[in-house]
Amino acid sequence: MRPHPKLPARRHAAVPLIAALVCPFPAFAANPDYAYLDSLAPGWSDWSWGTTYTNDTVVKKSGTASARVDIVDAWAGFSLSETPATTHLSDLSAVSFDINPGAAGNIPKVAALVFSLQNGATPGAPVAVGPYASPALAANTWSTVSVPISTLAGKLTAMNRLNLQDGLGQGGVVFNVDNIALVPAIAATPGCAALAVDSGINNAGISLNGYLNDRYIWHDSACKPRSVALARNDTSKGGNAKQFTYTLPNGTTRTVNPGAGNAGGFGYVVAHLSNPSFANSYGKDDSPLGSGNSATYQKLFAGRHHALHEYTLNYVRYGLTQAALDNHAIDPWTWIKGATDPNRQYVTAYNMPVRIQWLFATGRDYPVWTVTFDLSQAPNHAIDSDFRAPYGDMKVEGGNGTDNVGGVGWGDRYKFVSKGNPFTMNNDWDYSKVNPGAPYDFLWTSTVDAEMGLAGTQVMALQNAGGYNNYLAPVWRGKTSTTMGQICQNDQGAGPGYNHKLPCDSDWAYQLIQYSLSNASEVTSDKRLAWGADWGSLGNSSFVSSNGYTVSGWPKVSYSVHIVLNPHSKNPTQNIALQAKTARLTALTATVGSVRTQGIAGIGRSDLKTYTPAGYSPVYGTWEVNAANNNLALSFAVASTAPSTLNNPILVVHGYTGPATPAQVLLDGVPLVADSDVFISARPASSELWITLNRKLAGTHSFQLVN
Repeated sequence: MRPHPKLPARRHAAVPLIAALVCPFPAFAANPDYAYLDSLAPGWSDWSWGTTYTNDTVVKKSGTASARVDIVDAWAGFSLSETPATTHLSDLSAVSFDINPGAAGNIPKVAALVFSLQNGATPGAPVAVGPYASPALAANTWSTVSVPISTLAGKLTAMNRLNLQDGLGQGGVVFNVDNIALVPAIAATPGCAALAVDSGINNAGISLNGYLNDRYIWHDSACKPRSVALARNDTSKGGNAKQFTYTLPNGTTRTVNPGAGNAGGFGYVVAHLSNPSFANSYGKDDSPLGSGNSATYQKLFAGRHHALHEYTLNYVRYGLTQAALDNHAIDPWTWIKGATDPNRQYVTAYNMPVRIQWLFATGRDYPVWTVTFDLSQAPNHAIDSDFRAPYGDMKVEGGNGTDNVGGVGWGDRYKFVSKGNPFTMNNDWDYSKVNPGAPYDFLWTSTVDAEMGLAGTQVMALQNAGGYNNYLAPVWRGKTSTTMGQICQNDQGAGPGYNHKLPCDSDWAYQLIQYSLSNASEVTSDKRLAWGADWGSLGNSSFVSSNGYTVSGWPKVSYSVHIVLNPHSKNPTQNIALQAKTARLTALTATVGSVRTQGIAGIGRSDLKTYTPAGYSPVYGTWEVNAANNNLALSFAVASTAPSTLNNPILVVHGYTGPATPAQVLLDGVPLVADSDVFISARPASSELWITLNRKLAGTHSFQLVN
């Protein structure tokens, strides 16, 4: 390999190079110094020799164009110089760019390209491009090259020139290059403390709000402490959260305790029968609060930075007998007029085992609540029930919970938000915009900056939630209070007897506070919040939901949601709902190890579900991969059309039997610091390694696990 020639006495004329406006460096870093950003960046000049390039609007990584480079002469090169300034290498962690070799015949020459830095006439340590390309160079395919500064520096302490030189001395090296950037060094930050579980003295539980609890304490995306206290089922109201805490931007702690009344607490099961007389005829409530059910609990997994807590319980559902189904003895909507009604013989009780888990992870703001309902003891179509879990009532703003509700919002196929403050049923509203992300619902308070919400882990088309077919919910979608042209007339006889501007109570996609109001101008400090899906979501093997998707509610039903608490000004619920869309637009591939294409359909299940996209499991909102001899080499590619960055993704590495702290974890070739850049928990009993990447990803990034 020949050395670079000395710098010419006079610079060549600068030729613009169009680079895509994307993030070729980790999106968590400080603002980069681009060599190219849609054109030659200010302060950078063209110092190429024996080389031409043009703007290519067809072959491009993203954006509008890339540079098509033709190194014509032997040993010539594509070179950029920064003048008059120089960049100190201590300020950088890597240099990154995207490269496409074009035809297969070009690959050997492109792989042999020599990449180097210079400061004046002093060279750094050159490297060949091929070994740093991820994925490996392939015909007409983009690869990301990210070389650590520690590798490129040699004896340099500063640089003012980048070079890509013909490494074979043959000339005729043709390729496209895009997104050339200097990756800033990551400022050292104190590590986040390990997750902790406080179960009191001798594991007897800690007493909070009248219950014994296991309290999980973790640090969020800002490395600030949060906690959830999960009640043990040792009283009549266990099996759910009895307190949430989180740190506000001013450093104070907001403590969120249960609301007044029997609905206090959060995360328990509630489901309504479409025909409540089935349960009533046996003297039972068709929709009891599951917080009162006897439940088992266990600390399923408590790693350094990840934990799972599990509840199991039985929630009885009433439905038609097998004989009634076989003989069409009565219709599902036949009203049973009590114990002496002869038709009651066609109705029976069915056990529905329920399994609930809470996931806590350092670097994540919100726990994931996931559930499986097992209806396999009932025949298909015997039960016709919705689900509204997780369910509860918390003092969202902290303190005594007396602040009025400021507004509500939700996402089914469309996005609904109320207007005006405080909330009343005569407020204006907007239901006109399509929801691109996961289903969600939320409420916020009037004078305190506080919000509580729920958001799914999958996009709307893949997660059944929101709306009821036998009401008029679809009539309101795509409208505003101005364009609707009518008000709700007495809730179609289904609710309180008053007219109001907001959608009728039964047409709300989820249960929130609509049943806490008795007239159109009343305000409320009640903060009821629930999830929800259509009748048949428990009990019917296949039907079309009110959102227009074919869904299944039998024999088992599983889904997951984020439980969101944060200041309303951060728009937290809608932001986390967009993560499902970003995940959908992210491609995870592996060159060492493999990406799982299917996994369990839900907690406590053995049947498998195909992942969409590959690797992404909606059960915990995690990325599932297999290690190869305790090593991994992955690539995250977040599409430019994604609505957000991919925030703090969690990897679950299966088949891992290596050390609890791997020898190295790297992102774009840069080693990551445990407890700060990356949060790791070993789960040896399951041969798993759980990893939260403390980064916001845009574009393409390589990830390596090295042992």
